[in-house]
Amino acid sequence: MSNFLLELLVEEIPSRLQAESIQELEKLFVNEFDRLKIPYRNVNSFISPRRMVFSSDLELKSTAYQEEKKGPQINAPIEVIEKFLLAHHISRNDCVEKTIDKKTFLFAKIDHNAQETSHLLVDIIKKAITNIPWKKSMRWGSYSMYFVRPIRNILAIFNEKTINFCLDEIGVKSSNYTVGHRFLSPEKIYIKNLGDYKYKIKKSFVIIDREERRNIIENEIKSIEKTYNLQIDTPLDLMEEVVGLSEYPIVLMGKIPDNFMKLPEEVIITPMKVHQRYFPVRNNEGKLAPYFVFVTNNKAYDNGKVIIEGNERVLNARLSDALFFFETDLKKPLEHHLESLKKIEFYESLGSLYERTQRMIDFCIFAYNELKKSNSWIKPEMKDLLVRTATLAKCDLSTNIVSEFTELQGIMGACYAQIQKESPLVCNAIKEQYKQGEEFSTAFSALFSLIDKIEIITSLFAIGKEPTGSKDPFALRRAAISIIKIIKKYNIKIDLITFIKQALSKLPINNYSKETEQRIINFIKERLKVLLKNENIDPDIINSLLQNYDNILLIYQKAEFLNSVLQTEIGQRLIICYKRAKNIIGHNKDIMINQLLISEKEEISLYNEINKLDSIIKNIELSTDDIKIKFEKELNALLSIEKFISIFFEKILVNTENLEIKQNRLNLLTKIVHLFHKVLPIN
Repeated sequence: MSNFLLELLVEEIPSRLQAESIQELEKLFVNEFDRLKIPYRNVNSFISPRRMVFSSDLELKSTAYQEEKKGPQINAPIEVIEKFLLAHHISRNDCVEKTIDKKTFLFAKIDHNAQETSHLLVDIIKKAITNIPWKKSMRWGSYSMYFVRPIRNILAIFNEKTINFCLDEIGVKSSNYTVGHRFLSPEKIYIKNLGDYKYKIKKSFVIIDREERRNIIENEIKSIEKTYNLQIDTPLDLMEEVVGLSEYPIVLMGKIPDNFMKLPEEVIITPMKVHQRYFPVRNNEGKLAPYFVFVTNNKAYDNGKVIIEGNERVLNARLSDALFFFETDLKKPLEHHLESLKKIEFYESLGSLYERTQRMIDFCIFAYNELKKSNSWIKPEMKDLLVRTATLAKCDLSTNIVSEFTELQGIMGACYAQIQKESPLVCNAIKEQYKQGEEFSTAFSALFSLIDKIEIITSLFAIGKEPTGSKDPFALRRAAISIIKIIKKYNIKIDLITFIKQALSKLPINNYSKETEQRIINFIKERLKVLLKNENIDPDIINSLLQNYDNILLIYQKAEFLNSVLQTEIGQRLIICYKRAKNIIGHNKDIMINQLLISEKEEISLYNEINKLDSIIKNIELSTDDIKIKFEKELNALLSIEKFISIFFEKILVNTENLEIKQNRLNLLTKIVHLFHKVLPIN
C-alpha cells in the first residue's frame, strides 16, 4: 500500500466547527473508498485553525467488482427500458429479472474493472471538498463554491507523487507543498508522505493533532498552578474553543489591576471568557484572583512580556468600561429602570417589556392563588416575593452594563438587587430566571422560572411563533422541557390548562381559542413523551397516559410506577386478564349485576372481590391528595384481584346457553374493565 495525503490550507476555521467538519471529511473519503472498492488502512485525520488533513494508505489499484442497478419493471414502455439500458451502456442480455413485492424488475449487471487509484483520487478529492456539510459557509471573490473559509492551497500526494488537478470552482491547483505557521514559519514546505509531513510541519511550529494541542495547554496550565499556588478555571466549552484557536499554543498569565477587583465576579469573568477567551484564576480559597491565563498562537521570545502587556491592555479597556457602567447604574435603584422598559419591545403584537412585566405581576398573583390550594410548600410570604421578582426581573435589560455585556442579563439584575438589600430569594430567582432544566438553588427560583416559561410559551404560541421542524429561535422546546423537569423535581401539582387559559386572556391581542390552548398543552406533552422515552418507559404506557391525561405530574408518576409494576410477572398476567375481559364483552356497557344469578364458587369469589375493590378505590380517592401514593394504592389493590380473574376464566364458561346468566357474566366482566379504566390509562 502507498500513502495518500491531503491538506487543505484554509483561512482560520471557527473553532466550534472544527471537530465535526474533520469527521465529515474523513467519512466522505472512507465512503468513497468503500464504494469504489479501493482497499485502505491507517486512516488518519487532523484539524487545526488553518488546515484540514486527511491521510490513508491505499492500494495502487481498486478491486474489480460487479454492481447491480435496479431498473424499470419488465412490462414498462419500451422507451423507458431503452433509456435505462442506454444510460448504463448495456444491452438487454446484460440484465437479470428479480421479483420484489410481486413486481418484476430489470436489474443491470455492470462490471467495473480495476482502476488506477491515482486516477480515481481526483474525483474523490473534489467530491469530498465540495460536499462537507458546513453549518455556516461563504463564497469569496467571484467564485461560486461555498466553503467555511477561503481555501488557499491544496496539498495532494499519493505514492509520493503530486495528484495533479485544479479545483475550478475556486481556481486553486493541487501541489506537493504547504506552508508552516503564519508568523513563525510562512515558507513553503515540500512534502512526500504523512511521516514526512508530520515531521516538517512540527518543525515549522504547527501542532496538527488537536489532542496534542490540548495536552500542551493543560500541562502548561498545571505548571502555572503549581508554580504560583493558584487554581485556574478551565470549563470544557472554553477549553474546546481555545484548542481550536492556535496552531502553536503557548500559555501565559497576565495581571488585573486591583481597582477592577471591586467589580462583581461575573462582570470580570464575562469579558475574560466570552470576549477574550481567557481562563479566570482563583486563589486556594476559591476567591477570584487578580490574574488571567490565556493561550497565544505565537512564540514568546521575551518570556511573553510584549504579548502579555498587549492582552492586559485589551482586558483592562473592557474592565474599565464595565467599572464605569457599573458605577453609573448604581446611582439609581434597580426598580427605577422599569420605566425604561417601555422603550424596549418584547415582541410585535405583544407590547413592550414594561407591559410584559405588568402581565407577569398579575400572572404571579394568579399562580400563587392557584398553587397554594394543592401545594403545601407554597407559603403566604411567597406571594409578595413573586410579585417583587416579576417587577425587577427584566429591569437590568435597560442598565448600561447589560447593554454592553448582554451575557450578564439576569446576573446583573440579581447583583443590583442584592446591593439594594432585596430578599435573597428574589435575588436568586432573578439570577436564575433564564436557567433551563432543573438545576435551581431554591424551590422559589424554580417556581418563578416555571411561571415565566409558561407565560412566554403561551404568548409566542398565541401569535403563531411556535417551533417548526428543526427551527426553534426562541428555545421554546427547551422551555417546555424545563417546565416538565421543574414540575417533576419539586412535585408541583399544577393544572397547566388553567394557567394557559389565564396567560392567554391577559395578552394584548384577542387571540384566545380552544385550539391554541390545545396546541400549547400538546407541545408540552410532546416534550414529555421524549423525556419518558429517554427513561426507557414502555411506549404503550406513554401513549396511553398522554392520551388520557393532561396533568404532567400525574403522567410522570404513573408512567414510572406503571413501568416498574407491569414489567413483573403478575403485572403481565393482569394485563392479559384485562385484554381477555375486554375482548369477551365486546360493546357491552352494562355493569348492573344480578346477585341471584351468581351460583358458581369462582363466580361468587370474583363478585365479592369486585365489590371489595370498588370500595377500596373509592376510599383511596378520599384518603389522600398525594397523586403518587393514591395511584400506588389503587394499582396494588387492582393487582390483588388478578388471581380471581384468572380462576374465573379457567373454570367459568361466559357464553353459556342461559342468556340471562350469560348477560350477567358479561356485566361482571364489564364491571372489571370499568374498574381497570378507573386506575389504568389503557384503552
